Amino acid sequence: FDRDTLCSRIDTRTVQQLTAMLNDTNVFAPPDSRCLSPAGEYNLRLGIMKQFQPDLVATYTSKPGSYNGHPFVVEAAVAFGGAKGKPGLTIYRFANRIPLLF
Repeated sequence: FDRDTLCSRIDTRTVQQLTAMLNDTNVFAPPDSRCLSPAGEYNLRLGIMKQFQPDLVATYTSKPGSYNGHPFVVEAAVAFGGAKGKPGLTIYRFANRIPLLF
């Protein structure tokens, strides 16, 4: 691969080879996750307890990860029953400080 080759002269096979080589390297550092501001399990639990007063609540916060160069943290909570519980299943989704790309 000659670095002076014009982009218009690169064929599909060469692009595939270059992509495979870049995917196999570990020279790129993962993205910095300090830009994220997760609520944390304590605050997540506290907010759910205040708003819904459930009989049972469980929370989870993952370690920071990245996908296609975008850092993320997954935070989840499950709550059952309580004074303000409704029959059936209700799902709430929140995104915090990451641009939604879809």
